[in-house]
Amino acid sequence: MSSIDWIVLFGTLIFIVAYGVYKTRGTNSMDSYIRGDTSKWWTIGLSIMATQASAITFLSTPGQAYTDGMRFIQFYFGLPLAMIIISVFFLPIYYKLKVYTAYEYLESRFDLKTRMLAALIFLIQRGLAAGITIYAPAIILSSLLGWRLGYTTLIIGVLVIIYTVSGGTKAVTQTQKQQMAVMMGGMIAAGILVITQLPQGVGFVDAMHVAGKMGKLNVVSFDFDLSDRYNFWSGMTGAVFLFMSYFGTDQSQVQRYLSGRSLSESRLGLMMNGLLKVPMQFIILFIGAMVFVFYQFNAPPIFFNDTIAQEVRISEKGQEFTALEQQYEEIFAEKRTEVDNLVNYVETGDEQAIETTAARLNSLQANSENIRNEAKAVISEAL
Repeated sequence: MSSIDWIVLFGTLIFIVAYGVYKTRGTNSMDSYIRGDTSKWWTIGLSIMATQASAITFLSTPGQAYTDGMRFIQFYFGLPLAMIIISVFFLPIYYKLKVYTAYEYLESRFDLKTRMLAALIFLIQRGLAAGITIYAPAIILSSLLGWRLGYTTLIIGVLVIIYTVSGGTKAVTQTQKQQMAVMMGGMIAAGILVITQLPQGVGFVDAMHVAGKMGKLNVVSFDFDLSDRYNFWSGMTGAVFLFMSYFGTDQSQVQRYLSGRSLSESRLGLMMNGLLKVPMQFIILFIGAMVFVFYQFNAPPIFFNDTIAQEVRISEKGQEFTALEQQYEEIFAEKRTEVDNLVNYVETGDEQAIETTAARLNSLQANSENIRNEAKAVISEAL
């Protein structure tokens, strides 16, 4: 990493933590600590989006498009409808009862035991989810910095604890504006970089053709197939109930919109999330598809964490791993030839040649993925 990389990395981390602590100084009441109760609608919307997004979205959603195409976007088609239902039916109840958590309602509706059970389940599942949310960027930092994974996990965890414990909900709401800016700014910058780094003579339209012919731009499917996880119908049925349960009863989300100045502000924040989340996910998935195209012209590693790959190479499984790497490189050389042919045929408009080349290219891609899976199995055995 260069000096500017270090400055950006640690400057951003320190700024966000310091900003959160500074903006929430003097927070000394229960109402201010837990509810925040001063947020504007756009702050609520950004906070809800950042809470659901986090580093997992930044890291895994492009990977979803890289491996499975953009059909995952259909999962979010039911989100606007779920936001409308929550705004009409859920929010007025929370505001009328003036609750601090979603589970206080359960105590008034049923009894204390029901509330305690729901709160316990939430704390367990949220603790596990938070662990994964911290673990994912810690893996990236470990790979970039060459540090042990335990150290990077600990550093991120401590920094998060500092400002969340010191400032409560208000600190989280304030800092998530900066976090959204960093995540989306970094994502868009990465997308632009990927496209501009394509070989000379390969433009954006060519990249779109390659992505489409290799099945990565499969955005919408109206086929009614119960075995298909992502299609329009699953997005408008199952996803609606999933989002209603998550945004309507999960305290990590309820806490965000209960910090609004009024019922109207909270409703606007929820609707902002419902309207912007779909295009945001589309952009992130599209960038993942472009990353896939980039690695059709530039040789990807068989395993992207080089620190772990190095450990495997010097292990007793090193020879087997190296042999798989060689096969992977040979298939890439064949793929690169076919990709160049595909781009040429697209420019000449030879449809028959395009379809034939795309079929060969997809077959090679399937072989490449099989070798990668074998390499992952070897890594699992070696380490």
